[in-house]
Amino acid sequence: MTTRFKFPNNLMVFVYSTLFLLLPGHLLAQAAPVPIRDPNAVALASRALQGLVGRTALTDISLEANATYIAGSDQEMGPATLVALGNQQSRVTLNLTSGQRQEIRSGIAGVWVGADGAPHAMRSHNNFVDAAWFYPAFTLAALASDPTLAISLVGQDVHNGEPVYHLALSRVVARKDPNVVALIQHISAVDLYLDASTLLPAALDFNVHPDKNTGIDIPVEVRYAAYQSFDGVQAPTRIQKYVQNSLTLDLTVTIVAINSGIPASVFALPAVPAGGAQ
Repeated sequence: MTTRFKFPNNLMVFVYSTLFLLLPGHLLAQAAPVPIRDPNAVALASRALQGLVGRTALTDISLEANATYIAGSDQEMGPATLVALGNQQSRVTLNLTSGQRQEIRSGIAGVWVGADGAPHAMRSHNNFVDAAWFYPAFTLAALASDPTLAISLVGQDVHNGEPVYHLALSRVVARKDPNVVALIQHISAVDLYLDASTLLPAALDFNVHPDKNTGIDIPVEVRYAAYQSFDGVQAPTRIQKYVQNSLTLDLTVTIVAINSGIPASVFALPAVPAGGAQ
């Protein structure tokens, strides 16, 4: 069963109020949407999940990989560890030549740590996309337990030169203010592409946004390839992350651990000093 992260009511009120202030004008006029689930999309997602995990009740996953990190002209290499507990908690650790880099997600809260070891808070509006971006089985599994998830089948498509089924997912939270509903749906939207032959996830697309402007979309794509079976669960052994069509992270997975009992303490967020929000 997917583990859900819960927030104090006062924190959620603060987050929603802050997000409303950042709402781009073109969303203000939209009527409040409702969580619609296309039966064809639900059926396809269910088949895709079964193809990934079979009858395994997936709770957590841990990936060990060799990583290449690219930032402009800078390119570094080193071992990486990616762990997820359900779709809302993850920790990505890159041990690169310049030092260790980390991203830790727990629900809509998150912290990133640069090579200098200084923690920085991640903007909550960039954390409505599922934390386990490197293993989308958790997103598919959440459909069974999270009634706020909407899903539709866009149709058959060609993505990166391969035939795929295109699914669109987003989060629709019941709120009296339709503007907040529309904003959350906008910032949580993802496009999942399933291989037309195997139904294994081929790519996951979503947007991130500048700190103070949710109206500007910065495209991110994660590509999955070279699936192998680990304890009866299919996992990609090649994961590539693109930001604005530029490769930023290239992972070759060497070890996959399924349901190893990862404790929630792994995703505890380090304290961020005043002025550390990014």
